[in-house]
Amino acid sequence: FDTLTSSKSKTHKYIFNPDLKKDGYLPKITIKNLQGHTDWYTENVEIEGSVSKMLYGTNYYGNDENDYEPLIQRLLEMLNSIFNGSPITRWQLEQSHLRTIAFVFNFILPNNFGSLPEFIKKVSLLDVGKNYKKVRNDIYFETETGYCVRFYNKQISIKIYDKTAELINNPKKTQKEEELVAKIKQGLLPSNIIRIEITLQNRTSLKKYFASKTDGDTKRERCLKEAFNNKLCQSILLGFFDKLVSEVNVQALDTPLCPIDDCFKTIKEAGMYPYDACAWLGRSLATQQAGSLHLKLINDDYFSRQDRSRNDKRFKKILNLHPLPFFTLRKVFEECRGQLSEFKVMKPKGYS
Repeated sequence: FDTLTSSKSKTHKYIFNPDLKKDGYLPKITIKNLQGHTDWYTENVEIEGSVSKMLYGTNYYGNDENDYEPLIQRLLEMLNSIFNGSPITRWQLEQSHLRTIAFVFNFILPNNFGSLPEFIKKVSLLDVGKNYKKVRNDIYFETETGYCVRFYNKQISIKIYDKTAELINNPKKTQKEEELVAKIKQGLLPSNIIRIEITLQNRTSLKKYFASKTDGDTKRERCLKEAFNNKLCQSILLGFFDKLVSEVNVQALDTPLCPIDDCFKTIKEAGMYPYDACAWLGRSLATQQAGSLHLKLINDDYFSRQDRSRNDKRFKKILNLHPLPFFTLRKVFEECRGQLSEFKVMKPKGYS
């Protein structure tokens, strides 16, 4: 435990920050002590952690309402190990108030679903309304651990990222995560995974959204058991996901998700003549930038109808041999929404 003394109040903080390599995954624990008239007393205890990592050692997998009892048992075991005893009872855990919570879902996309980085790049350009603060490095950033986009304000954070890239490139892996990476690289586990995280960042927003989906009481504190409800989780995730998609420009939905490397690869594999290759690549890039609704880029304002007709006939022959990339942003959104509607959570073998 690290001890922190506040200069503004007579509060002592004791923070337990586990070492992943040494201890495996354990929750972060903060104990706040206040000095009374005669002695110190505990003001509160905060426990922060990932349900998936507590149960499975990784958040590559997901959770549902059936995981509540296993979580309580596992958390009690961890606390007993940390404190060399049981200072916190099951009743105290179950009655504790939630301060913040993240609702998450891992979308498992088929291998032929275009390029995940291209998808996340496009999401970063969406206009999701003025409710979300936009500052440098918080809307979109690209790092060696993959791609991530985040919209947020003081109450809510929406984060979408390439889960597999983050897992593979994370330098602080648990032993379980090292084993998972090996299986992913061998093709034994899905590799195209997009993760969405909806975080209610304080008690006000937490109580507001729980109330809107349950009893309407915005004042009542919420406990852990209430969060383990599939209908509640699905409703909150779908609500934010639909808001994200509804703000997308219709034309942007039809933008292909094909990186330039794939275009050159197609040209090489097809063995196109230079003239055909230039025409095909130019149309591919124009489509990528403007969307399929803007494919008719050659019009009467710039070229005669006869010239355009001859060009269209010529290009039609090229497209019959080498179709343009057709995989679009819309297709990803439709697939993700379908998975959210079914709410099938991926778990390790042996877990129900």
